[in-house]
Amino acid sequence: MQKHIRENGNIIYGDLSKQTNLKLDFKGKNNIIFFAGSSKNINIGFYGNNALAFIGNNTMISGQQIAMSSDSILFVDDNCGFVGVTIRPFEAKNIIFGRDCMFSWSTVVTSTDHHLIMDCATNNRVNFSKSVYIGDHVWCGMEATLFKGSFIASGAIIGAKSLATKVYYSNTANAGIPAKEIKNEVFWLRDSPFAGQWTKEQTLKHSNIPNENFKYTYNQNEFLSPKAIEAKLDSLNTAQEKLEFIYDAIYMNKNKNRFAYFKDMPYDIPLPKYESKFKSLKFEEIDETKPQPTPPAPKPTPQPTPQELEIKSLKEALSKKEKDISSLKINYQKALNTKNHLSYKLGNALIKAHKNWYKGGYVKFIFEVMRIKKEHRNRGQI
Repeated sequence: MQKHIRENGNIIYGDLSKQTNLKLDFKGKNNIIFFAGSSKNINIGFYGNNALAFIGNNTMISGQQIAMSSDSILFVDDNCGFVGVTIRPFEAKNIIFGRDCMFSWSTVVTSTDHHLIMDCATNNRVNFSKSVYIGDHVWCGMEATLFKGSFIASGAIIGAKSLATKVYYSNTANAGIPAKEIKNEVFWLRDSPFAGQWTKEQTLKHSNIPNENFKYTYNQNEFLSPKAIEAKLDSLNTAQEKLEFIYDAIYMNKNKNRFAYFKDMPYDIPLPKYESKFKSLKFEEIDETKPQPTPPAPKPTPQPTPQELEIKSLKEALSKKEKDISSLKINYQKALNTKNHLSYKLGNALIKAHKNWYKGGYVKFIFEVMRIKKEHRNRGQI
């Protein structure tokens, strides 16, 4: 893996050739972005210091520029797709997405109100920012907002135009302002009737789909508690320390039920044990702050002398003459073959007989035909 060192201590991990339509803007210092594989349409501005963005493999984030503030974290796991999303991890808070999330257009995920609200009696602020946690395989409908302090557990659905403000359990459908649970024990699939322009037969075919992949189960020994993750991140100081923890404890955790959560289950529990794997990664360090060696200038193409140009012109003229002569020979041979053809000779004899009919031309034509046929027979042409 490559490690690109840029000005002011900003670092990019990953193969930049695998990123399609990538836009990065580093305004601050000591920020890090980590690419686990390939991505598309990533557009991030680092407007503060010591922020971390982690982009999983096969991830697309289309929408407004992601604005990272100081000490904030954006983590997006593998195989996520976002269309027209606005993501705002502000005020040193975090936004965490699990694997295989799907967000529709004009959705918003934010850790802040964007403006301060103060208590009139005390002048104390009452709307502090909070992190947002989204589990695996979460679907968010168009124009929905996931607000500060939300936890959307694995397999949950947030309906279109809804406002998520609290904990939403696995395998539930939730909608409204604020969003409330409207159905449980459900799971969703990426199959789309619109994309496939389904017929009635296709609709009938998809009326029952056996699938156990997205039915989640809570296990206290496997659960990654957002509260425990938040406490650990708050204890770390640098973006590098946070990257190593995120990589080891979350990204390398491939447990299906890591973010599965249901009503009345234990929530405030410690993190499961995890191995330190980031330090075993090998990096090709590329220091972009140092002047890169200038590649040698290409050798100039030698220009031909006037004599060489004249010789070239004569050769081209000679070649053209040879082609013309060859063409004439071919045409002459074709004409000669035509003139010696039986039909051609009989036609000429008939024309001559017609012109001299009054001199017995047609009688002579009979003898001429016999002579011509005998001549061609002897040549093997009949």
